[in-house]
Amino acid sequence: YRDLPRLVSALAPTPIDTAGENMYEAPMMDRALNVELSFDETYADIRPVRANPGDVSAFVSVMRGCNNMCSYCVVPFTRGRERSRELESIVEESRGLFENGVKEIVLLGQNVNSYHDRSDNAIQLKPALSADSSSGYKAGYKTSNDGFLNLFRLRGGAGYYFVDLVEAISDID
Repeated sequence: YRDLPRLVSALAPTPIDTAGENMYEAPMMDRALNVELSFDETYADIRPVRANPGDVSAFVSVMRGCNNMCSYCVVPFTRGRERSRELESIVEESRGLFENGVKEIVLLGQNVNSYHDRSDNAIQLKPALSADSSSGYKAGYKTSNDGFLNLFRLRGGAGYYFVDLVEAISDID
């Protein structure tokens, strides 16, 4: 962040001294390498090389990017929008680690609580929750349990969530 003024000036177009014409050199952004950020690439098929194969703990990346747009953070701009790996690929990688002697797996992501596998397979196997039509509540809302008056908003649709991922990984053995 301390180098931000230099970065902004490097990205801005620079005037070229010409004979009375308004000409600008292309900003560094136009000359940069491919910096397009994907909305759906999760690198799910890439397996990391483990530096110490005999370790008892390992890290497994479950998602890329972030949607929070905090004023102090560059992750949404460098890693792109939030996208989660498919639950099955994470479980498969974790199972392979377990078979190689790993006892502890740390799930990595900028905000793992917002993990949401929206793949076609996940949507078919775990459809969206729906409000009870007999309850008389507004669509998209539901009470936590019978007899309670508190309402909560149903989460964002079909697919697997972080709790499903943790449950699936805890079943490996």
